[in-house]
Amino acid sequence: VYQPTAAGGAGAGATPDMQAVVNAEMRMIGSGAVVRSAIDAVGLMTLYPDIARAPESDARKLAAAERAFAEHLTVETAPQTPSIGLSFEHRNPEVAALALNALVDGYLEHRRDVLVGGEFEALTEETTDASTRAATASAALSAFLTENQIGDFESELAALAARAGDIETQLLDAQARRREAEARGGALRARYESEPEQIELYSESDARRELVDAQMERERLLSRYQEDAMPVREVDRRISQLQQFLAGGDPPSITRRGPNPVRQDVATQLYAVEAEARAQRGRETALTQQRDEVRARLRAMQVLEPRFRALLRERSIVETNATAIATRAEDARTRSQMLGRATDNISPLERAAVPTQGKSLRWPIMIVTLLIAFIVAVAAGLSRGLLRRSFPTPSSAARALNTPVLAVMPRQAQPKPPKPVKPPKPAKGKPELVVVEGGA
Repeated sequence: VYQPTAAGGAGAGATPDMQAVVNAEMRMIGSGAVVRSAIDAVGLMTLYPDIARAPESDARKLAAAERAFAEHLTVETAPQTPSIGLSFEHRNPEVAALALNALVDGYLEHRRDVLVGGEFEALTEETTDASTRAATASAALSAFLTENQIGDFESELAALAARAGDIETQLLDAQARRREAEARGGALRARYESEPEQIELYSESDARRELVDAQMERERLLSRYQEDAMPVREVDRRISQLQQFLAGGDPPSITRRGPNPVRQDVATQLYAVEAEARAQRGRETALTQQRDEVRARLRAMQVLEPRFRALLRERSIVETNATAIATRAEDARTRSQMLGRATDNISPLERAAVPTQGKSLRWPIMIVTLLIAFIVAVAAGLSRGLLRRSFPTPSSAARALNTPVLAVMPRQAQPKPPKPVKPPKPAKGKPELVVVEGGA
């Protein structure tokens, strides 16, 4: 399963093709590191004594041994098969089995080193470094909040915004109440000034009071006397006189004046409204001051917000990276422990052993030689037959030409060309003369 080293890498968790995995494992088996580990495990003198005795440097000897080992090593597999076959040729079968087992052991060990490859140690160091950077970022953020007397920036900023809105609402309500109280106060003051301070409470005269007293006395007397009794008739006479007196016009009476109760009630309401107006005015002043303070604090918080966001973002990024690296380190540690206890998904099916029966190549070589000789003979015969211009027998000519053969004449042998006559050698010391016709 592919596990990328970078966090959030593309293709994480993807499973590669089986044939690609097998090819990669085959290349790892035949790699120089695995071959060198097998040579070191068996011993160069045991494996290749001739190379070990050669008068060369150790590096050249090891390189020659690697080439010889690779030449005699066979790594094979079948298509779409998750298995690899290994074979090694050596003149000593025991050494061959020992070398092949050492190669498999070296491959498994090298595979664990390649897959784990010290990743856990590197990730542990990176985790420590990331944790340190995260602590530094957290300390910087805490110092910033302490310096500006902020507990929770987000909560305080939200609370200030909500407080500013609430104060603005209360301020508008106070202004509305103040204006309402002032309007009511103006109306009440006009009503108060239009009302007189004193009014006539009531007026009364003695005749009317005597009339009332006489009528009440008559009612009392009727409870004890008849209507024609002397006391009752006396009271009736007096009542009649008083009625006649009052019928002639209102006599002088006593008038009582006092404070106007309507004006007093209006004054009471006016005082209450004025007090309400003063209270709302004071409330408005206090709310205005609070609004200015909250707005100033909010502006200060907004000025500090970019720095806070930068510190918070830095801390979040570092903490996220630290968490991711710690997770990868734990995964690497688990994978390292698993690979240290087992070979993951690679299991040797069978250990190499000394063959119980040797193999001779004499019969295969003889069969191959005879087969090659037969092919060469057939090819020579066919070429001779195809390149020949005459027929070997009259019957073959008749069959080939579909014509009867009337006579057969033997082939006349061609005379051999005469040998060229060598020119006589000129005598020494004399130049050779050549006659040229038509010369000047």
